[in-house]
Amino acid sequence: MDSRFFIKEAKTLIEEIKLADLIATSYEDEQAKRQNLQKRINGLFQGLMNPTLPSAFNLRDTAREYGYSVAPLVLQKLAQFDSV
Repeated sequence: MDSRFFIKEAKTLIEEIKLADLIATSYEDEQAKRQNLQKRINGLFQGLMNPTLPSAFNLRDTAREYGYSVAPLVLQKLAQFDSV
């Protein structure tokens, strides 16, 4: 995946994650939104080619802060560059 595409999509996804809980109308609606966002998080990280992108770290941190999961392999890949 092109780095510019990842950056753009990560920025959009981060904003949607932050707003998702604020605009839920029902429990079912909230769960459907969370499932959709989780799928998008997983899909975006699957296409990550450059794990040094700051947006990858921002997406990881935001996703975890708001209770979404990030695959252990992705966490490991990012951790390799987090300490650099």
